[in-house]
Amino acid sequence: MTGRIIHTDADVAEGAAWLANADPALARALEVAGPLPLRRRADGFAALLNAIVGQQVSTASAAAIWARIEDAGLTAPAPVLSAGKDGLRAVGLSRQKIAYATALAEAGIDYAALRNTPDPEVIQTLTADKSLGISTAA
Repeated sequence: MTGRIIHTDADVAEGAAWLANADPALARALEVAGPLPLRRRADGFAALLNAIVGQQVSTASAAAIWARIEDAGLTAPAPVLSAGKDGLRAVGLSRQKIAYATALAEAGIDYAALRNTPDPEVIQTLTADKSLGISTAA
């Protein structure tokens, strides 16, 4: 069970069964907790920008700022760059997050290509411009 991307609830259940078979304590925990949910997130620029927005603020604040970003159409590199510092500040980004968002927009990352790239290379690509840390990239 290595090298697979989890796509479905059945994939999660298969992995959980394998782990439960390997570890009796985990088997007991899964019996109590029940089936594990499939938690997938979108990838790409908007997902990473959303992660930046959500760092070091409350969930409610992050959701409010993200809603303003979406309403302003700032979920792709070109609009972020066009908005400039004033436009990004107007949707609620701090000075530091403006710098991170701008760096991410300027990075020119080919997100589609990252889907087939080994994890260490993805992390290296995403952290190269310092707008993302390793924990966000991973």
